[in-house]
Amino acid sequence: MSKLENESKGKVQDIVDIDISQDGDLCNEEELNTLYQQPYFCSARKAVGLEKLYILHIDCEWQSKKLAAALSNNSVHLTSTDTLDKISTFIAHDQTIVDVHFNPVIPNCILTGSSDGSIRVWDIRNPKKCSQEFRDDSDQKIKPFLSFDINCNRTLLCGGTEKVKTDTHLFLWDIRSPKVLAAYSEFHEDDISHVQFHPTSPNTLASCSTDCLVNVYDLNEKDEDDALQFCLNTETTCGRLQWVGYDTKTKQESIAVTTSTENVQIWDVEEASPKHVFTREKIADALRRKKSETCFAIRCFRTGEGQDPLLLAGSNTPNRGCLRMLKMSQGALEPYAILFDEKGGNSQTIRGAAFNPASGQVVSGGEDGIINVWIPGEDKPLAVNNTSKVKTEVSSKKFGGAHGSRKPYSK
Repeated sequence: MSKLENESKGKVQDIVDIDISQDGDLCNEEELNTLYQQPYFCSARKAVGLEKLYILHIDCEWQSKKLAAALSNNSVHLTSTDTLDKISTFIAHDQTIVDVHFNPVIPNCILTGSSDGSIRVWDIRNPKKCSQEFRDDSDQKIKPFLSFDINCNRTLLCGGTEKVKTDTHLFLWDIRSPKVLAAYSEFHEDDISHVQFHPTSPNTLASCSTDCLVNVYDLNEKDEDDALQFCLNTETTCGRLQWVGYDTKTKQESIAVTTSTENVQIWDVEEASPKHVFTREKIADALRRKKSETCFAIRCFRTGEGQDPLLLAGSNTPNRGCLRMLKMSQGALEPYAILFDEKGGNSQTIRGAAFNPASGQVVSGGEDGIINVWIPGEDKPLAVNNTSKVKTEVSSKKFGGAHGSRKPYSK
């Protein structure tokens, strides 16, 4: 039995029948505060609307203090990152939005991708009509996107698709032209669940898939076979990946992979081997929770140079859930910060989150349609009027994490 198979052994297959009335923390509040020594407070909290909407994805432009949230009604909700004051809301697609990104060079420009097979560019100062659209129309068939990304110097755009009949595609565009620059169809055999460019190397790309593979590409190579540099077999369905940093000791880049079973794997890219595996049970233990079945991994965050990456994780048990950050240090998960909102608890399943490595600020949003802003420091009152239209709901929906479904939510 392989290391990854051994780490996954003993998973609970059906968590619907778990007695959540027995869930909660393993220790009291005083002990938790001793363990989680980095204080955070909720500085702002708002609902995105009066109707029931999911927040599917979040991205932030930290310098200009803008936040974009992709919602389950195919719209984009724009606010400030600090007070959550609304800027605008507009319909971006006719079908599910699979991700949203700010242009890293032009802060008033955002990109949205959709299962309608298009990636669109919007000027948020006048978002009535998209300014550019990227799609593949080579055979008049829609290739539904599941993920997309733009590189750090705003020259390349990549989109990964669902499997359509027998084919799964990675498309590349020069951002200046709607014509497909390259199309790779041999590297994955199933849905491409996530793609991400390296944060500082504009021609390095990673993709992960429900076929259990994580691939790393050098886009300087023109030949398709030469472009693939590394292929990592996680032996489980991959939901999301994150470049988490350069190890000054090993001189290697690392990638974190979040799986559909709420495990997190840290891979040494060039060695093509897993450095660490954090199972759902290990995550629950680090969170100090009684029931691992209600715990879920949300996002891995890249931090500053030479610093340990962070894992945002939590539990969505009604009325007694939690949202916390763990430090991934030398193969261990260490308590780092508690994100606690007295106004609404933390029972919503978080779908989108962003982290500012310069300030430590975190924003999160989820299935109750609520955005929270979390700031490092001692507790302060919530921003004025931020909770006037917020209702906390307790539902009987099936419990699951941020990767409980292979396809994005469609209302």
